Amino acid sequence: MCGIVGLHLKNPALEPELGRLFVPMLEAMTSRGPDSAGLATYDAEGMHVVKDVGLPRDICAAHDIAARSGHQAVGHTRMATESAVTSDHAHPFTPLPDLALVHNGSFSNHASIRRTLARQGIACTTDNDSEVAARFIACELTEGADLEDAMRSVLKEFDGFFTLLVTSGTQFAVLRDSFACKPAVIAETADYVAMASEYHALAELPGIGDARIVEPEPERVYAWSR
Repeated sequence: MCGIVGLHLKNPALEPELGRLFVPMLEAMTSRGPDSAGLATYDAEGMHVVKDVGLPRDICAAHDIAARSGHQAVGHTRMATESAVTSDHAHPFTPLPDLALVHNGSFSNHASIRRTLARQGIACTTDNDSEVAARFIACELTEGADLEDAMRSVLKEFDGFFTLLVTSGTQFAVLRDSFACKPAVIAETADYVAMASEYHALAELPGIGDARIVEPEPERVYAWSR
């Protein structure tokens, strides 16, 4: 069990508040992943990644995440089930300069896909199954696919139970597997799109009472661009 959260700002007036809005979302997922936490924020200079062992509250405080500005953020809290508890194994996985992936769930065939990627010269640096998905998507993108198509390819190639949130400098995309047993909720207003494993992570966002709330359907890619 892990927790994932993301915030994609549509309204530029909110960009100075990105960190302040995002930190409570990540901290709300502590119970879903007390082993490690990580996040990526996006601003005009690019993507900025922080991940470490420990509680989200401590990691956010140590790096003053609440003071960050930008247009997008994605985060993860991890309860390790299949690989070591280290900062390298923490999410997000970032195989391209502006690509970040966070994942709740597990892939049963990641070892075979890891070997296929290795034959193409693409090496993973951890034994985490989520890194395999991140590098697979990165490979699809470098071969010309757009993010939505790359995520649809995940449905074709990967077996398992999962919710994925994948972001680039301009895109924000969510995908659940065919069983959709890993929780996810999306809230959208005129000012932002927010996603979390549980609704209470969204409860402090401005205007949440008027937001359009969606439980993502199985096998459907939900994507937004700026």
